[in-house]
Amino acid sequence: MPRAKVNGVQIYYEINGAGDYVLQVPGAVNGHEGYAAVTPGMAQQFKVIDFDPRGYGASDRPNQKYTFDVWAADMAALLDALGVERAHVHGGSMGGSLAIHYAARYPERVNSVVVSGSSAKSDHMAKYQYEVWKALARAYGTGSRELAFDQCNKAVSRKYLDGPNGGEALLAAVMDSTKRNVETNVFCDACDALIEMDMIADLPRVTAPTLVMVGDEDVLTPADQGPDGAGGRYIYEHLVNARAREFVVIPNAGHANLMDNPDASNHAVIDFLKRVGSGAAAL
Repeated sequence: MPRAKVNGVQIYYEINGAGDYVLQVPGAVNGHEGYAAVTPGMAQQFKVIDFDPRGYGASDRPNQKYTFDVWAADMAALLDALGVERAHVHGGSMGGSLAIHYAARYPERVNSVVVSGSSAKSDHMAKYQYEVWKALARAYGTGSRELAFDQCNKAVSRKYLDGPNGGEALLAAVMDSTKRNVETNVFCDACDALIEMDMIADLPRVTAPTLVMVGDEDVLTPADQGPDGAGGRYIYEHLVNARAREFVVIPNAGHANLMDNPDASNHAVIDFLKRVGSGAAAL
C-alpha cells in the first residue's frame, strides 16, 4: 500500500499511466474511489495521481479540524514527496472547490485546472442540504441507509437512478463506500467547509487554464445557483485572469457527472488537457 509522509501524516496514493501528471482531488464522501469510473480512461493519456486526503480512506485520520487550508497544504506536500513540481489539477464536487482553493494559493504548481460539479460559494439551498447531511450522519452514521438515500438522490440523474446501476445497487455501494472512507466528524467538517466557503476573491487569482464542467441535471451544484451562491457558470465568468477558460455542460448527468456520464466527462477533460498540455490555446 503506497503511502507518503505528508505534513506529519501518512497519505495513501496511487499512480497510473504515463505522460503529464494529473492530480485528481477527491470530494467529501469517498476519497480516491470517487474517480473509479474515469481513472482508467485518464491513465491512457496521462500519469494520474489518485489519493485519499487526510481523514479519508487509507490515509491517516487524526482527530483535528479539517479545512480547505489543511487539505490544500497536503496536496502541495504530497507532490513534493512524489517529486512532482507541477501537475494538472482535476477536482469533482468538493474536490473542484478545493482545486480552486489550491490553484489560487499555489499557482506555480498548477498546469491547468478542471472543476466539475462544484461551487465557489454555496447558496442557501446547498447550505441547507449540507446541514441535512450533517444531521443524518450524526443521527445514523456515515454508512447509513438514511444518509445514502439523500446522497443518491442528489448525486445522479433520474435515468441513472432508475437504471441497472442505480436503485438498490447504487444505494448499497454508497453506503459501503461512505462507511469505509469517512467518519462522521470528518464528513461534518467537509460539509462545514462547503457551507462556509467563499472563494469569490480566489477566482481572479487563478491564472492557469481552467475547464468548468457541470451536469445538466445537477440539483446540488447547478450551473446557475441562487443570488447568494456562485455555481459553475459564475466560476467560469469570473476566471478573468485565467490564461484560457472553457465551460462545458455534460448531458444526461447529475452532480456526480464523472460517474453518471463518465465517457462524456472523460472526453471533455482529456481533450482540454491535451490541448493545454501541448501549448495550444483553449477555445
